[in-house]
This record gives sequence, C-alpha cells and structure tokens, in this order.
Amino acid sequence: MDYAVLSQICFYGGLLSIPASIALWFYGGALVPNALDDIIDPAMRAAMMSAYRERWGIFVGLWPATLLILSSILKDM
Repeated sequence: MDYAVLSQICFYGGLLSIPASIALWFYGGALVPNALDDIIDPAMRAAMMSAYRERWGIFVGLWPATLLILSSILKDM
C-alpha cells in the first residue's frame, strides 16, 4: 500500500474518531454492561455509569491524536 494512501486513511480516520469520541461520551450510558444491573444504590449506580462513559470517551479520544500523528509521519515518508 502506498504511504500517501495510508496517510489519508489515517487522517480521515482521525477526523472521524473525534465525533465518535463525543458520541460515546454522550451515549455511553446505553453501552453499560449488565454487571451494573446488580448495583442497588442509585447514587453509586449513577457514579459507575458516569465513570464508564468517561472511560469509553477517553479510550476513543486517544485515537484522533494517534491517527493524525501517524498520518503526518506517513505523509513525510
């Protein structure tokens, strides 16, 4: 595969992962695993759901920088 093509793929992947990160942060509560169903305390459940959403947002939020940096490196090759 040509480095220019791979650079463009990484660039557009980085751009697309920005709204994906925001969407996962916002809608992450719908992705909560069934393990949180056993938590009875509403305050603890809300805190755990918030933490779960933030972790997913951070995980996906790391991809834009990684892909954009890879795009720049591949473009210079």
